[in-house]
Amino acid sequence: MTLGERKIISLIYDIIGDSLSSLLPFNDDAVAIEIGDKVLVINTDMFVRKTDAPQGMSSRQIGQKVIVMNVSDLAAKGATPVGFLSALGFPSDFIKNDIEELLYGFKEACSLYRVPYLGGDTNEADDLVITGIALGVTNTDELISRAKAQEGDIVCVTGIFGKTAAGFKILLDNLECPEHLRDEFIETIFHPQARLDEGIALAKSRIPTASIDSSDGLAWSLYEIAQASNIGIEINKLPIDLSVEEFARINHLDPFDLCFYGGEEFELIVTIPAKKIVHASAALNAVKGQLIPIGRIVKAKGLFYIEGGKKREIFPRGYEHFTKH
Repeated sequence: MTLGERKIISLIYDIIGDSLSSLLPFNDDAVAIEIGDKVLVINTDMFVRKTDAPQGMSSRQIGQKVIVMNVSDLAAKGATPVGFLSALGFPSDFIKNDIEELLYGFKEACSLYRVPYLGGDTNEADDLVITGIALGVTNTDELISRAKAQEGDIVCVTGIFGKTAAGFKILLDNLECPEHLRDEFIETIFHPQARLDEGIALAKSRIPTASIDSSDGLAWSLYEIAQASNIGIEINKLPIDLSVEEFARINHLDPFDLCFYGGEEFELIVTIPAKKIVHASAALNAVKGQLIPIGRIVKAKGLFYIEGGKKREIFPRGYEHFTKH
């Protein structure tokens, strides 16, 4: 199949149409339905072992990551989790111990993110396939779309990028890496973290104009905000760890690519009115998080990185199902 995930999503929209009941635009991180004086936020995400589990990832780590994948999208909308359901497809080679480990992974991650496990469905499948559904609640004035970024807003992230990209280069391409960095990079793949407290804190501050989860990669996520908000973005700070730059030098790689085109970081990307950046930073500091300014929203369309007066285009690339990698 060569359509690509995003073209398939466009087909769904063209044929079935948008839902008038959702407070969020089609193709946002989740859907949001007004129920009384609250908003119910619903997200679903699928994990397939063949395409999503790197070699060496345990069943327990898979269970943990499925929760992280779904909770991260609630975090991007500023919703507090209230429940998680799963549809589990087990292959014939999955033994009792594998299932137990997967469920312990669910249990540990649900406890960490304070989300009750509500049950779901099981079936037989050709591969391990897990569909998660996360439910969250927020207030109407605290729900954060990806489509309301404004010219002059500051683009911020909740963490640095590139470690998972380096980790995948090590696991998939067997690239060289100092031992002390190797474990650190691979750890980010096997034990990702959702920025739930940060997302809720930002939502309660009512400051962000747009927010998105970065699991598809920094470049793709910035592009999604730009498209949804009908604006352009200029990045003037590369949010990359020094250890990743060291890894890039050793392997003759471009740090720019590791930072923008990696994916799987599960950081939040938010846009903040310039006059409120101090208050937004304080809101994250209160939950032991960080807000890192990396650029700004501009009127002219396009996505660019500007350094030393030189402008470099950031292409909308990242991980996408149904395409060759």
